[in-house]
Amino acid sequence: MNELEALALALEVEKAELNFYIKLAKRAKDERARKMFLFLAGQEAEHWDIFEEKFVEKLVEECELPAVDKAMLEKLVPGTDGESLSEVDAVKIGMEQEKLTWEFYEGAAKEAEHEAVRRVFEELAKVEKAHYELLKAQYDAVMKTGIWMDYQDFSLEVD
Repeated sequence: MNELEALALALEVEKAELNFYIKLAKRAKDERARKMFLFLAGQEAEHWDIFEEKFVEKLVEECELPAVDKAMLEKLVPGTDGESLSEVDAVKIGMEQEKLTWEFYEGAAKEAEHEAVRRVFEELAKVEKAHYELLKAQYDAVMKTGIWMDYQDFSLEVD
């Protein structure tokens, strides 16, 4: 096993342990036990961060990173700091950005060569679309458009 493979395995181990302790904390009836499991989960999350940093460093050492398409980046990232925007303008910009991002992720999923990468882009496209729907609902509420009957007509959960 080479160093990169060992780091990848360590990341998976830490993730599994983190999930394990969180599940135990959720089920614990004793408050001290719950706190202990949450403490251990926090420790595993710290370990994850350490291994992730080393994993990325090793990847950078071993491969040439692609150049970022600056024009696409400018299109996908809001060009304002948000401090001088009205709430409505901020929501409108957020909606536009989330829509552009979800569409980009959907396109990237179609172009992906590896199944795991395709799945990541598909899942994140769904999350970005949910962000858009949340912002759209806020816009509709502020602008008093759309149909509002005191219930959520969209889900923030991703299938």
